[in-house]
Amino acid sequence: MKKKILIGSINAVLISLISLLVLSTHSVNAADANEKYIAAKSGLNLRSDPNKSSKVVTLIPFGAKVTIEKSDGKEIFLDGRYGKWVNVKYENKTGWVFSGFLCDFKPDTVIKPAADFYRNKYMKNEDVYISENKKLTHFKDREVSIKNILDNYIILKIPSLGDGKDVVWKYDVKQKIFFEVHVFEADEENCLDDWAAIFYLDNDKYPDLIFDKATGYESSSINIFLGSKSGFTKIYDSPNFDADSMHSLTTGSCGEMALEYNEYGIRYFFRFNCDARKFEKYAESKIIESKGTITSIDFKNRSIIIKDKKDLKDKSYKFSTYFTDESLKYFEELKKKKEVVSFSYATIDDKKIIIAID
Repeated sequence: MKKKILIGSINAVLISLISLLVLSTHSVNAADANEKYIAAKSGLNLRSDPNKSSKVVTLIPFGAKVTIEKSDGKEIFLDGRYGKWVNVKYENKTGWVFSGFLCDFKPDTVIKPAADFYRNKYMKNEDVYISENKKLTHFKDREVSIKNILDNYIILKIPSLGDGKDVVWKYDVKQKIFFEVHVFEADEENCLDDWAAIFYLDNDKYPDLIFDKATGYESSSINIFLGSKSGFTKIYDSPNFDADSMHSLTTGSCGEMALEYNEYGIRYFFRFNCDARKFEKYAESKIIESKGTITSIDFKNRSIIIKDKKDLKDKSYKFSTYFTDESLKYFEELKKKKEVVSFSYATIDDKKIIIAID
């Protein structure tokens, strides 16, 4: 599960300055006051009542337009987003959706201005232009994709010299334009892979940003930015992770954000302290490699039983924080096949923590 994450430099953002970078001539299919668009990439359930346990009327696809009829008036924090349950009309159906998964623009309208912006930015850079790298200067609009939308912020993946880099844009409701929030220099060194996430770290209801930033081909660092009405302010810049490190990051609220990385056979575990504005180490452990067959997986408690190939005993392990639901489904397939898997783990407070399964 090694992940190389590289990203360009990021400056604190003020909307008044960033608006100079806008390709404002591109028309935007913006919603009226009572019209919104579905921002959930996997679609959004239209429900019979304003709660998650009510009957699903239909699944509204990503990017579809809905008309808001009324709201229940209560703002809540649900599934990592602030919003209200709103009654909407979709085609010939009416029901309830959570407004935290709605946006004020048709999502695919950000693609062309972003593609034009970065093609032009790469083209103007002498290093990129001389290399005649058509991957950067002549890529197609369709090669730009939307990763996530939160509160009219958009994480896009654009072509790079690697597998693609994340950039962050925002839609300005008043001016009806898109603009770049994450600023990077388009040179050869910083046109590689990267990773970004947007979420609510503190409780001020302004989205916050986190980036794994490139510091070279074989190293990266983590930057955290707190959001405010005027833009983003960097509050944390981690030390560089070198070529012998493998690291992962779990986003979430202050108590949930976690950082783990390997270095020279040791696994280090950190949590982010919002008051101190830094990651603090809470454990470290030697990495042990072993082999065995998966006996059972407990999705609810994020644990797994593996029969060790060496002593044929069933042993219980907890999953590391960064394993996703997709990872667990993959492990379920390995369990069905009864294949011998190679895995590594670390021990914290007498609990074995799985950190990789091959």
